[in-house]
Amino acid sequence: MRLSAERSDVVLGIDVGTQSAKCVVLDANGQARGVGQQGYGLLNPRPQWIEQDPQAWWSAVVVAVREALRAANVMAGRVRGIGLTGQMHGAVILGADLAPLRPAIIWMDRRSANLCEIVQGRLPHEDVVQLAGNRLSPGFAGASLAWLREAEPATLEKARAVVQPKDYIVLRLTGALSSDPSDASATWLYDIRERRWSDALAGACGVPMELLPPVSESAAVVGTLRPSAADALGLRADIPVVAGAGDQAALLLGAGVVEAGRGSITLGTGGQITVVSSRPQVDPALRLNTFCHAIPNRWYTMGAILNGGIALRWWRDVIDPENPLAYSDLLARASQVPPGAEGLFFLPYLEGERTPHMDPQATGAFVGLTTRHTQAHMTRAVLEGVAYAFRDCLQALQAAGPVPDHFLIGGGGAQGALWRYILANVLGVSLQTIEGSEHTAVGAAMLGGLGANLFFDLSEAVARVVRYGSTEMPEFGAQATYAELHAKFQALYPALRAIR
Repeated sequence: MRLSAERSDVVLGIDVGTQSAKCVVLDANGQARGVGQQGYGLLNPRPQWIEQDPQAWWSAVVVAVREALRAANVMAGRVRGIGLTGQMHGAVILGADLAPLRPAIIWMDRRSANLCEIVQGRLPHEDVVQLAGNRLSPGFAGASLAWLREAEPATLEKARAVVQPKDYIVLRLTGALSSDPSDASATWLYDIRERRWSDALAGACGVPMELLPPVSESAAVVGTLRPSAADALGLRADIPVVAGAGDQAALLLGAGVVEAGRGSITLGTGGQITVVSSRPQVDPALRLNTFCHAIPNRWYTMGAILNGGIALRWWRDVIDPENPLAYSDLLARASQVPPGAEGLFFLPYLEGERTPHMDPQATGAFVGLTTRHTQAHMTRAVLEGVAYAFRDCLQALQAAGPVPDHFLIGGGGAQGALWRYILANVLGVSLQTIEGSEHTAVGAAMLGGLGANLFFDLSEAVARVVRYGSTEMPEFGAQATYAELHAKFQALYPALRAIR
């Protein structure tokens, strides 16, 4: 029987984020009926150490699920499936009783920075490109486990398994150890082409293979809700739970970016520009991340910038920290300034940079200031500087493989029409907005719906759930102007790095 005909049925999408857990109730018509959210904090026991308590995740999930069900006003008995997503790269170390042996080391952690080059150097560069498809970075599970091998060997000796944040919640829900290709491929322990754990990568990190959990495709059911978890959440037992996906893959799914050749841009605190492919498109210089998608036989390649919306927020607060302007007012004033801000450039590297520089020590700067420049010029330069950083990512993507000339765009920064206009012309692509919110948790719910047969297939899920808005087209003149300006922008980072 085609179960999606039961329009009163719903599925849950749970997102274990960095700052909070969220739950979305998604019905069979593709409508988000209710959302719940509960926050938690970071642990910072030493400089550059960023950890979280997995129990805090679970407690927050319980609150978020109950809140979402109340907001949706649906009977708990109508919940047909549960999908999960969460922050990527982290490491939850489980002991013999499958309880955490220590706080989880999450993606923000930098304690392994000195080890990354050493560990990666244990393998030929060609093997790293072929197997991992990514540079080993601090905060990746492989790097954190390499650090544990040196600094806390007793912890690893006691360990039975290492899982990702969303996998820990799957464990609490079902009692099953599991992961999925999208999260596993972000550990630097997984062969992204063969979609299996890699002896070579695990060996370089000093990780015993027996610690790595079974991997199932994201929409595969890995267990059912056990009675103790059902009681905590206010649900019935035996609801199917799928493997889920890492947050970026779930975000792509929630935005409908599933077919090879599709691309998306997320402009939030930082930013990502992503292209989906039917085979791994790996940058030989490892300036990009290439991970498995939440769909079999799909991968995505991503350029990431660290300073997107955070750069505009910083500039707004510099102008007046006591009475910050509305972003709409900032952008309205900047719209009166011509493209190029009359020779003013802004390097947006306030928190270092990832693609393409991979330089955590990179810093920001205004360059070309004169007495004719106003606050509005500087705002426009900030918007353009972020757009130029995205173009750097786009050029790295073009070096790795084909890229589309049309991208979907989402995130808080994408709400500003001026910023979308600048991005479309700097990148030379059309940009179509994604409607709605909570796309990451919605993507997780879509996976739960596929596992529970609430949706017949992925095509039906996307058709029912995803909605698109207006499209920004590049203009020939502005595109040509920004191409010249971007070439000048690219000369600034190496010049400033030389005097750092």
